[in-house]
Amino acid sequence: MKRLHAPPIMTSTKIVLFGTLLAVLFLLSCCSSLSDYRQQGFDAFQWQFNAVKNEDKDFHKVITLDTVTVHIVTDRKYFDWNIAAAYGSPVAGYANTNNEIWLFGKRVRGKIFVNQAILGHELNHLLNFKNREVVDPDRLDEIGL
Repeated sequence: MKRLHAPPIMTSTKIVLFGTLLAVLFLLSCCSSLSDYRQQGFDAFQWQFNAVKNEDKDFHKVITLDTVTVHIVTDRKYFDWNIAAAYGSPVAGYANTNNEIWLFGKRVRGKIFVNQAILGHELNHLLNFKNREVVDPDRLDEIGL
């Protein structure tokens, strides 16, 4: 009698690689404006992030980089902005003029994992707050991107 094997389980690493590949494919295959590409990239990174199983359902990790503080949270209750903290809010991360970034994170194999697209977007906000020569990442359309 032939033994049947269960299909292999996707590991977090494979999910991350698959999500990154998916993001690249979206960017390469779509006939859209650059704004559409950005949104598709964000969506792909968010899909990848959502696909990763979180091992720690409740934490709030604060990391200070000289004068920048990053709050990595697992629940909206930790957000320090009512619009983002409201359940059902579409806000996945934000930055403020106090040099703080707030975003969701997950613990995977004892390490904290964040959506890199959200982190990069919010870091761009901090750069824009300090130097208006850096474009506001929410207004890239104004410069044709």
